[in-house]
Amino acid sequence: MFKLKTIFVATLFVFLLLPSVGKTESNLVDLYFFEGQGCPHCAKMKSFIEGLKSDYPNLKVYDFEVYFNKENQELFRKIAEAYSADSNGVPMIFIDNETIQGEDFEKVKNAVERCSGETCISPMEKIKETSLGSSDPAPTVGRSKNEIVGWAVIGGIAVVGMFLIIFYFKKRK
Repeated sequence: MFKLKTIFVATLFVFLLLPSVGKTESNLVDLYFFEGQGCPHCAKMKSFIEGLKSDYPNLKVYDFEVYFNKENQELFRKIAEAYSADSNGVPMIFIDNETIQGEDFEKVKNAVERCSGETCISPMEKIKETSLGSSDPAPTVGRSKNEIVGWAVIGGIAVVGMFLIIFYFKKRK
């Protein structure tokens, strides 16, 4: 009877722990969106990005109007240069190591989805790398910080749970 209770409690504990195993926090995704006031293509892309923000709460959108804002024009030029891209047209999106120009909604969604599951570089980091003289940025390797922390927490919960189960049954003897 004692072994049956032990097995039941241990099994129950594992099944209560399992739903949290696959739920690691998504990576923060930086998307830099350059647009022009009055540009119809930009308006469509902006609307699409707003919809993505509701589907991906980890998506951080930096929106820059470049037709009438000199500072934004300069930032656009710097980021485009870091990506070896042309800064003459909008809408233009920079995400991870990708440049997306025009109304390529599918490409934008795929990039956001990919970066939600793996570590991606922010366009601002790309500018820093380029200004430091690195022509080929180091690829991001391994697991994201959120995933590592998630697994560490799950492991800690499992260890504490097992100790509690062992302590409970030793105390009952």
